[in-house]
Amino acid sequence: MTIPNMGYVIASRYNVILVCLSLQQNVTIFPLRSKPPVDVSQHRIICIGHVYGNHFVQVMFITYKIMQPVMSY
Repeated sequence: MTIPNMGYVIASRYNVILVCLSLQQNVTIFPLRSKPPVDVSQHRIICIGHVYGNHFVQVMFITYKIMQPVMSY
């Protein structure tokens, strides 16, 4: 299984927003069964980067303001 596939399990289990970054695709995954807090300052975000084709590392941002907002349909 890959992180984008397991991402739903991780996001739902820990009630976090999971961001997966790689050269092929960038994916933002939200919990399936619960929704994140309405107040943006209370969001828990975990960002994981895929490097060298076979390693996953946690990416730490100084500020999350550089992240683009997610479009709602």
